[in-house]
Amino acid sequence: MNILIYLDQEKKDYHAIAFINGLARTFPVALTLLYIVSEGEDQERGEAILAHAAEQCADIAVRTLLRWGDPVGVLLSEARQEKHDLLIIQSGGKKRAKRRIESIENIISQSIYPAVLILRGASREVKRVLICTGGPEGHGKVIESGADMAQALGAKATLLHVAAGAVPTMYTGLPAFEESLEDLLKTDTVVSRHLRAGAEVLDARNIDGELELRRGIPIDEIVREARLGEYDLVVIGRSRIFSGWKEIFMSEITQPILDQVTASVLVVGEKAPF
Repeated sequence: MNILIYLDQEKKDYHAIAFINGLARTFPVALTLLYIVSEGEDQERGEAILAHAAEQCADIAVRTLLRWGDPVGVLLSEARQEKHDLLIIQSGGKKRAKRRIESIENIISQSIYPAVLILRGASREVKRVLICTGGPEGHGKVIESGADMAQALGAKATLLHVAAGAVPTMYTGLPAFEESLEDLLKTDTVVSRHLRAGAEVLDARNIDGELELRRGIPIDEIVREARLGEYDLVVIGRSRIFSGWKEIFMSEITQPILDQVTASVLVVGEKAPF
């Protein structure tokens, strides 16, 4: 797996590299570290940051890149020149770095990178993964990628399906939803087959997993589950959905989730390598 990590500031320890060190125990990884020199900044400082970051990589093939220019433009250019399977961006930190990263989150989540991981918060072990699936079309890769990530990190996984348009969970008792999920799985519908197949993906990887069914507006329900469940990583698809009636419930969800979820977010495209 060819991974590109964008380093936006100097740190003693890099969360992104610690994450990759864990992932590399399962996946073969070729890692590129990128630092973009800002206007008025010394080249030597960028070189020192890259060297320090490279020292933290455990038994991984690493190369370093020093570039100049606008971060968004550089990252898009790098995607056109090199085949990177996964782009990792670490969000937060100093105000200057945070301002540089905000526009990147908005653009890169829909870019030509097969998968984009927005890492948030201090370095911590990923123990709980929320995998969000809207249905069979285009979401099989999301489940597989989320399951592979959970397996590699030794994390528990929850597969969440939101049935759009029904009564939101905040207005309905949870026992009724548990019963409706059980009833749904007994049917021979497209959604039930999709959820059963998703459960089989988790089982095949020996993941401690569960299914969750929610009803309501997908963005609201995903954000609510992410917060209540205290997940460390949320996995979503890079989806643009439809016109007409469905657009009310299933419009572009990637950016709103990035804006509202405080956990790390993996945005999976159709060509993700996991």
